[in-house]
Amino acid sequence: MLDAALTVMRPWPLKVVIDRVLSHKASRVPFLHSWLDSSAHTPMQILWGACAATFLIALGTGVFTYFFTRTLGNIGQRFAFDLRCHLFAHLQRLSLRFHDRQPLGDLITRLTSDTTAIQDVLASGVIILGSNGCLLLGMVTIMLWLNWRFALAALSVAPLLFVVVLRYSSRIKVAARQARLSTGLLASLAQETLASIRIVQGLAQEGQRDELFETQGANSLQASLEAVGYQARVAPLIDLLAAIGLILVMYYGATRVLAGELSTGDVVVFFAYVTNLYAPMRALARFSYVSNRAVVGAERIVEVLSVRSDVVDRKGARPAPRLDGRIEFLDVAFEYVPGQPVLSDINLTIEPGERIAVVGATGAGKTTFVSLIPRFYDPARGAVLINGEDLRNYSLQSLREQISLVLQDTLLFSGSIRDNIAFGRPDATREEIAAAAVSANADEFIQRLPEGYDSHVAERGSTLSGGQKQRIAIARAILRDAPILILDEPTSGLDAIAESMVIDALERASTGRTTFMIAHRLSTVRFANRILVFDKGRIVEQGTHQQLLARNGRYARLYHLQASPRGEATSELHLIG
Repeated sequence: MLDAALTVMRPWPLKVVIDRVLSHKASRVPFLHSWLDSSAHTPMQILWGACAATFLIALGTGVFTYFFTRTLGNIGQRFAFDLRCHLFAHLQRLSLRFHDRQPLGDLITRLTSDTTAIQDVLASGVIILGSNGCLLLGMVTIMLWLNWRFALAALSVAPLLFVVVLRYSSRIKVAARQARLSTGLLASLAQETLASIRIVQGLAQEGQRDELFETQGANSLQASLEAVGYQARVAPLIDLLAAIGLILVMYYGATRVLAGELSTGDVVVFFAYVTNLYAPMRALARFSYVSNRAVVGAERIVEVLSVRSDVVDRKGARPAPRLDGRIEFLDVAFEYVPGQPVLSDINLTIEPGERIAVVGATGAGKTTFVSLIPRFYDPARGAVLINGEDLRNYSLQSLREQISLVLQDTLLFSGSIRDNIAFGRPDATREEIAAAAVSANADEFIQRLPEGYDSHVAERGSTLSGGQKQRIAIARAILRDAPILILDEPTSGLDAIAESMVIDALERASTGRTTFMIAHRLSTVRFANRILVFDKGRIVEQGTHQQLLARNGRYARLYHLQASPRGEATSELHLIG
C-alpha cells in the first residue's frame, strides 16, 4: 500500500514543473497545493524541489519493493515447505488401499510441481495482485478528484478489459487443469519405466516406452499449448483496448486544455496514469495462467488431503503393551471390492512363539491374511485379537512398532548398510547392529565390502545380490526385536546356496517370535510348527508337514509335485491351477 501510494505520486513533480515553473500557473497538488501556491519560492527552487521529490519517491518505492518482495518471497517458500511436509506426512499415513489405486508418479507431481506452483503465486502473485490493485485504486481515486468527467472518459474501456480477462481466464484454467493431469500421468509413466529399467533394457523395449512417453507427453503438450494460445490472444486485445484509452485521453485532454478547463500538467498526470493503469491490467491478464496453474495445483493437493485413511485409530485407542504374540482370528472376512470376498470365515488361534507357514495358489488370500495383523487393512467382518484384545483398540503406531517385516521384494534405502539395518531402530548401537548382522549371516559379506558397514547402498540395493539384500532385511528384523515377525516369500528368486543361508538366518530370527511365513517353495517351510493351506480365501488344510502329507490332500499333491524332477518348473503352474 505504501509503495502504491508513492507510485501514484510519481507524475506529480513533473506536473508541478510544467504548471509552476514553465507555465507559471497554480498547480493542484494533493495536501500541498495551498502551501505551494502561496509560497514565495523561485522557479529554480521549485525545480530543485521537484527533482528531489522524484528522487525520494524512487528511493521510497525501491525500499518498499525490496522489503515486500523479500517478505512475500519468504512467506511463499515457507508456506510451500510446510504444505509439502504436511502432504508428505499425510501420504505416508494413507492406507494401502489408496496407494494401490494411485499412480506413484502423479503423487510425486502433486508433492513437488503442484506445491511449487502455489509457491510461485504466493511469492509473485500476491505482489502482482496487491501492488497493482492498490495502484489501480489510488490512480482512479486521484483521477476522479482531478476531473471526474476526464476520469470516466479515460476509464471507459476498463469494463471491456475485465470482460476479456475473465472470459479467457476460465478457459485458461480448464487447459491448465488438463495440463497438470497429463503431467502427473507422464511422471507416473517415467517413474514406472525408470524403476523397471532392467527389464525394459533386457527385453529391448526402449522404443515401445518411448512411444508411450511421447503419446502421453503430446497430451500434456496439447493442453499447455492451448493455455498458451489463450494467453497469447489476451495480450493483443488488452493492448488494443489500452491504445483506445490513450487516444481518448489525448483527444479529450487536448480539447479541455484548449478550452482552458484543464492545465497541461493535469493532462500529463492523466496520461501517465492511463499508461500505468493499463500496465497493471496487462500484468493481471498475463498472471492469469500462473494463477490458474496454482489453483489447479491447489485443487489436486486438496483432493489428496481430503482423503481419509481406511485404517485409523479408533476413538479411545491406547498404546499397546508388550505383545506376547498370541493372535486369534474370529470369523474374519475381507473384500477389496464389495461383493467380491478375498477372505471368508477365517477362525484361527496362534500361540506365542508359534511358527506359521502360509501356502496356497496365487490369489488365494495369503498376503491379505497376514496384512490384517499390522492393520494394513481392517477386516470387513470379524476381528483379529492380539493378547486377547481386538487389535483395533491399540494405536497403529504402537501396534506396528512390535511387528517386523521381511518382504519378497527386499526394500533397501539409499544410505549405508548400517543405516538400512537400523532403519526399524534408529537408536541402535554399532554393537547391536553388528550382532544382528551376525545372526542374519550378513556380517561375513558386509566385512568384505570396501567400507564395511559404512558402504553405500545404491537405490533399491541394486549393487547387492538378492541373497545379500534378504540377509540385510533379516538383520533389520532381528535388530527390531519385535514379538511378531512376518515373512512374505523371503527366499523367492534365490539360488540354492543363497536360499540355504537365508533359511538358516530365518530360523534364528524366528526363535521366540510368533512368525508368519508366506511361501510357494515348500522347502522354506521345514521349520514351521504349523502349515496353513489357503484356497479361494479359506483355510482348507492345516497341520504339520507330516500330518498334511499323511492326509494326501492339496498340500501333499503340491509337495510331491515340487519334489519331482520337473517340480521346480511346474510348481507355480500347479499353484495357479
